[in-house]
Amino acid sequence: MKLTFFFALTFSFASLKAEDWPQFLGADRNGSSAETGLLKSFPKSGPEILWEADFHKGFGGAAIVGDEVFIVDRIEKEKDLLMCLDLATGKEKWSFENPSEGEPPYPGSRSAPTVEEDAVYFIGPFGQAFRINRKTHKADWVLDMHKRYPDAETPKWGYAQCALIVGDILILTPFGSETGIVGIDKKTGKEVWKSGPIGNTHSSPTLMSFGGQEQVVLLTNKGGLYSYDPKTGEKLWATALYENRIPIAIPTQIDEHRLFATGGYDGGSKMLSVKKAGDDFKVKVLWETKKGSQVHPAHLIDGHLYYLANENSNYKAKAKRAKGGLVCYDLDGKELWSTGNDPFMGRGSSIYADGMLIIQDGENGVLRLVDPSPKGYQLLAEANVFDSNLESKKDLIYWSNLALSQGHLIMRGQDRVICVKLKK
Repeated sequence: MKLTFFFALTFSFASLKAEDWPQFLGADRNGSSAETGLLKSFPKSGPEILWEADFHKGFGGAAIVGDEVFIVDRIEKEKDLLMCLDLATGKEKWSFENPSEGEPPYPGSRSAPTVEEDAVYFIGPFGQAFRINRKTHKADWVLDMHKRYPDAETPKWGYAQCALIVGDILILTPFGSETGIVGIDKKTGKEVWKSGPIGNTHSSPTLMSFGGQEQVVLLTNKGGLYSYDPKTGEKLWATALYENRIPIAIPTQIDEHRLFATGGYDGGSKMLSVKKAGDDFKVKVLWETKKGSQVHPAHLIDGHLYYLANENSNYKAKAKRAKGGLVCYDLDGKELWSTGNDPFMGRGSSIYADGMLIIQDGENGVLRLVDPSPKGYQLLAEANVFDSNLESKKDLIYWSNLALSQGHLIMRGQDRVICVKLKK
């Protein structure tokens, strides 16, 4: 059983079903699902592939609500697309497109959409934010962050944020010399509040609670971690005790007074204490490790942390890869085990469901089911679901976020999306 918190966070998915995966990292935005009855082993032929669909190259993961799959795609230098597919067949039900010039390094979409009962929200790599009406399939509004905020500056690899909605507020990140993070009325697109400059990031804002106070937390490349009241935009705290020059992974909340921040590019990871003292918050480092996860966040499972250690610098060096792979730490900072180079799994994505980690190998797309145990790496099953050349030394860039609903696992490998059946 996953460690539970003694507070409730105000995401806007009350009308959706428990098995839905309505946004980046699932309903609770922590990479976990309450689904049960999933496969714990595969036949020799591997799990059943229910369908596959061709896409343009990109990184945008899926959201799943009811019988519909939503994925952001992009035609290079031409336009952004929101695709709605049938969950059972993978056939297109409808789509929305919007012109977009230019292209960031590593072409393609970045974000996963956020789906509510009446609308879908997504963000393009050049800072256009969209509210798409689920009935009309047209935009209720489009907000170009560069036009709304002339000081806005596109991050190195484009805007990669996934839309965060807290109540009636949509959190966006212009990242300018005067404007950092903003709160937008989700129905009208009008500004409710904005903060001062905070640098930029490829990490997404996430909702946490410390000292009984709900807050939006964001890791940036200038000043480290920032926390804001999602309703008013009041800055609650900020700390440079953990910084990363190119942040991508979101921090993981441990409990009401701790969070775990991680990243690549030799930024390592730190466990931070965040405690309220009077009207202020005090932050301090509890422990740190040189091992970090470059793209995806750590999982908190039964009082232990699990993540794929990939610091970018250990990507090609065999000796350094041997110190990476899937790692397990206790909450006091003791490393209990790591898989090293066997398997390494690169910048792969993982989710937690039915007592196991479901991992997409970031280099070749191999699907692995792992029993998360502090005693050591316990592989339950694996399958080469993308039919990759496993002898190839090339990273095929299978970095997209996974999505799971009703036993359907949506996996993306750049220009291919497949649906794997994880229930009998």
